[in-house]
Amino acid sequence: MSTCLVAGSTGLVGSFLVKKLADNGNKVFALTRKEEFKDSDEVKHIKVDFDSLNLSSDQIEAIDDVFICLGTTIKKAGSKENFKKIDVDYCLSVANQSLNLGAKNLSLVTSIGSDKNSKNFYLSTKGLVEYEISRLSYESISIYRPGLLIGSREEARPGEFIGQLIQPLLIDPFLGGAVKKYKSIKAEVLADFISDHSGKSQGINFYDYRDFGR
Repeated sequence: MSTCLVAGSTGLVGSFLVKKLADNGNKVFALTRKEEFKDSDEVKHIKVDFDSLNLSSDQIEAIDDVFICLGTTIKKAGSKENFKKIDVDYCLSVANQSLNLGAKNLSLVTSIGSDKNSKNFYLSTKGLVEYEISRLSYESISIYRPGLLIGSREEARPGEFIGQLIQPLLIDPFLGGAVKKYKSIKAEVLADFISDHSGKSQGINFYDYRDFGR
């Protein structure tokens, strides 16, 4: 059994991940910006303000694994500056403070095509957070690069909803070989894979559909 911290615990992947970790007998501290949830023996929800994050040992005991599933859209963030704050600054803050709480294994969800040198702002931002996280002194860092995530979100994303209907049926069947990594993936399937692979390999490890798709 491990003690885990999940940031982005109410998101599409994070919500499945919290459930999976708890079902497997782990103790989970789930960070949330929303109103308090009902705690259980396995899961404790902690309401936080990521702009002034302070993960103290008064609230959270020593942890083994940290899972970062934070993410947004530029439309929801309101600007590129706010998007970068959420997808880079918030993630780094969680990662650094988790080290202080004893975490040895870190898992991060980004996106297929992530590259800090990309001319695409979204992909360059995802690549930047990968780069910064990779410089931290974790024993094991696992970075997951999914394509389109399949599942129901709390907030409406019309374009993504349409994509979820079209890609699995009309696009995925033609994605093989080198482009197989661009296939869509069910959020629950990805969450299962993430929970099972934390700390499994030392150093920095990258995963895409070719690893976690089934």
